[in-house]
Amino acid sequence: MGTTNEPAQEPEELDAAIATEVEQETSRALGKETRQVLFAVMLVAAFMALAHFTPLKAWITNVQIWKDMVHEFGWGAHAIFMAACAGTVMLGVPRLPLCAAAGLVFGFGEGLVLSLVASTLGSYGAFVLSRHGFRRAAESRAEKWPWLKKLLKKPSILRVFWVRQLMVPGLVLNVLLGMTPVKHSRFLLGTLLGYLPLNVAFSLVGSGLGKGSLATTLTQLLAAMAVINIAAWLVYRVMKKQKQNG
Repeated sequence: MGTTNEPAQEPEELDAAIATEVEQETSRALGKETRQVLFAVMLVAAFMALAHFTPLKAWITNVQIWKDMVHEFGWGAHAIFMAACAGTVMLGVPRLPLCAAAGLVFGFGEGLVLSLVASTLGSYGAFVLSRHGFRRAAESRAEKWPWLKKLLKKPSILRVFWVRQLMVPGLVLNVLLGMTPVKHSRFLLGTLLGYLPLNVAFSLVGSGLGKGSLATTLTQLLAAMAVINIAAWLVYRVMKKQKQNG
């Protein structure tokens, strides 16, 4: 059987109008993401401050008991969470509350890995289904963002990463990407990297909700804010550079 070497798929340059609209949407999305993390950080900080100095301290004890129970259950708990998380993300449920829940139940490290892998697999499931015709409802929702189809006409890993930072429902992105010729490996890697910043931030926030030390909680919350601000700065820099090169 003969083999052919496919040329590398280059992302198509955007015209000025589309590039400007994408830049505006990216700026709005990054601002909204930062506000979401800030709200979660302030909420957890206020609750944990109350918990450490009021009878609500029983909450912290209960969380530690729940974590011990999950630990005793072993890898079964991890498998159940991953299956539930992947299934709900595939159906279009927002992943960020699941990231926080993973951080709370499993701790930051394990929670991050579980939520990141599960949400990526859930998105991949919707992506695969869209290539087999299950896409009509999401396609109609995508009409709200007409510039998305242009942006995703020839998606690279960078563009898959980029659109994951936008305030567009994950299910819509999964379906639109399924309608493009993007390779499975590019979809998976771009999605994994694109989900990473917010997954890190919300896993830190969720993990901080169950800490026995208020100082540890505040450190994790500050780390969550640092992560999302650094990620926003990097995405904005890349976006401006692409626009200048275009």
